[in-house]
Amino acid sequence: MKTNFTRYFWAVNVFVWLSIHLILSLIQHNALTYTSNPVEFSTVWLKLSPWLGNWIWMTAAIFLIVRYNVYPSKLKRLAIHAAGFLLLLPLYWITCVTMRTLIDGKSLSVVPEAFWRAFTNSAFLDASIYFAVLGLALGIRFYQHALNKQLELKHVNDLLIKEQLKTLRSQLNPHFIFNTLNTIVSLVRLKRDGEAVIALTELSQMLRKILENKNTSEASVKDEMIFINSYLAIQKMRFSDKLNTTVEVAENCLDIVIPNMLLHPLVENAIQHGSQLQRTVNDFHMSVAKNDGMLVVTMTNNVGECDEAKGFGIGLGNTREILNRLYTHFQLEIKEKYKGTVETVLAIPIGGNNA
Repeated sequence: MKTNFTRYFWAVNVFVWLSIHLILSLIQHNALTYTSNPVEFSTVWLKLSPWLGNWIWMTAAIFLIVRYNVYPSKLKRLAIHAAGFLLLLPLYWITCVTMRTLIDGKSLSVVPEAFWRAFTNSAFLDASIYFAVLGLALGIRFYQHALNKQLELKHVNDLLIKEQLKTLRSQLNPHFIFNTLNTIVSLVRLKRDGEAVIALTELSQMLRKILENKNTSEASVKDEMIFINSYLAIQKMRFSDKLNTTVEVAENCLDIVIPNMLLHPLVENAIQHGSQLQRTVNDFHMSVAKNDGMLVVTMTNNVGECDEAKGFGIGLGNTREILNRLYTHFQLEIKEKYKGTVETVLAIPIGGNNA
């Protein structure tokens, strides 16, 4: 137990025992006030001080025993607690009766007799107090041990999640880069050189974002949308008049932090499947908003009647894997909104992982 005897510990320890001392002194004084031999409050307080004041150092001693009694053997720990009990209580009684004898102005020769009276009259009460303090010290020790273990596990889990996210993103990045390069190649083959140059510029900006965030697992919604807008600009060049895009992002969502590269696979899925329709235009709509403590991203896109790409491919599988590792509660659903239109809904807690 890493209980350092700081000023806080001593302040609490002294305050508790002095408060108990004051309360019991008031009770005893009130009880004697209406008797034939009333006693001043200061006298009552002084005579009780040895029995209660000495519990201040007794409490510190018990906490020290608990702190250093960390042997793996339960029998050894029990033996040390028993030895502490058998040593500290007699020492406490000797100290108390000696102080009380001096306060009463009596000779120290009466100490042995007073010690025996203390043992026979208050042994049960003092033992009960001892074990109560010991129970408190053990409870604090177990609580701190559990808290430290929880913090260690959280730290290890955070490191593990970061490494797993890096692995998942390493699978994702080549996937989207391959698709984007294919788009640029298509533009060149179609002699649309000006658009190809613009596409290369957008790709350069996307790669720059990836490099900027390669050592971080999080990004703001604003940065994610810069990346996605570059991607959409490239895809609109590729699919020309077969792709219409509308993006709406609530201003109060721009600074929200989310896992890096979380939204791109969802956008890519909607664009790739919807824009390869033979006859119709893919109307892609994306909205980002806050709702009841959740960041809600909604996308709609057109699909063909026989399109079966509504499940989770490589990119979407990675996205679900990231969400499973980061959040205990989230929503990721791809469903048919109505005939020929698919809706993707992503909802994650705002304000941290495992919210």
